[in-house]
Amino acid sequence: MKTNKYTGMVFLLMIAISTMEVSAQTRNRDQVNARPTIANTRPSVTGTRQAATPATSNRNMGTINRSNVQFKKEKMKVVVTRQKPMHTERVIYNNRTYDYYNGRFYIENRGRYMQAAPVMGMRVRNLPAIYTHVWFGNNLYYFYEGVYYYPRNGYYEVVNPAIGTIVPALPADYERVVYNGILFYEYNGILYEKINNWQGRGYQVVGYLG
Repeated sequence: MKTNKYTGMVFLLMIAISTMEVSAQTRNRDQVNARPTIANTRPSVTGTRQAATPATSNRNMGTINRSNVQFKKEKMKVVVTRQKPMHTERVIYNNRTYDYYNGRFYIENRGRYMQAAPVMGMRVRNLPAIYTHVWFGNNLYYFYEGVYYYPRNGYYEVVNPAIGTIVPALPADYERVVYNGILFYEYNGILYEKINNWQGRGYQVVGYLG
């Protein structure tokens, strides 16, 4: 009888221990399930990475008197030819006659034709064969060899671009100028500052020469 009694007590003790182990496992599992999943709440690096902010210039030099600017290059290259291109367009501006063809302007001088920079306000009927679209705000310019054309009344007018306009490159014969100790780049009376942005190197309009 004692043997059966002890056997019964051992059996009840084993059941109690098993019950405690099951309860502990259930409690631990519930605690694990209640923890936040760190991996799911961490922001995605790829999704949140932003492109680098373009490095642009905030300068607005306005119009600077040409005599106050120091030019690094003393001599300007003058291109002269004995014959003008065929099928040129005659442009008269401020009582002066120009011959225009494919982005080039010519002035006759003693039987020869000298290339000349266009004057702001001149209008032509045809754009150069190759040009670059340059946007600034809602303004679209047609840019070729340092000259900006803007559509107006059926013509394309040579204009000064707005301050802040950026172009990818300047003509090879641009000028380096210094004003108040700062280096700028000038072409056709427009002052630029060299910048670097997400597209690479560019030139931003910061003022004009008057």
